[in-house]
Amino acid sequence: MDLITVLSELEGQEETSLAVKVFEVIQKQDWYKPDIFLYKDLIIALAKCRKMDEAMKLWESIKKEYMFPDSQTYTEIITGFLRDGSPSDAMNVYEDMIKSPDPPEELPFRILLKGLLPHPLLRNKVKKYFEELFPEKHAYDPPEEIFGRC
Repeated sequence: MDLITVLSELEGQEETSLAVKVFEVIQKQDWYKPDIFLYKDLIIALAKCRKMDEAMKLWESIKKEYMFPDSQTYTEIITGFLRDGSPSDAMNVYEDMIKSPDPPEELPFRILLKGLLPHPLLRNKVKKYFEELFPEKHAYDPPEEIFGRC
């Protein structure tokens, strides 16, 4: 069983922390080569366990390795910050996403638009860019009586 398979089966915080420690040991080995999928699995596991500080350390490591996250990784880290009540951190990830050489996909935008309902100024900024990037798609605006003015 390889490390990626083990990571995909992690559910607890202790197991996730242990996996990060194992990864840090692996990184120091002469034979280590950066693997975006390994980073992705670790970041997703950390975000799901609400360990956003640790997830962001790995996020920064990706940049140092000159790699770029994929849409799923952006989605999970944005979701993690929104779940933790950190819309400004989610927006920082959004800014990183729109600067990525890979074109962004629709899902991270939709997650961000939903999570930013209580923050209309931030949401409108994301919505405007979403509509420019995906002109054929519609960004749902909930009725004001349910969520307030957006």
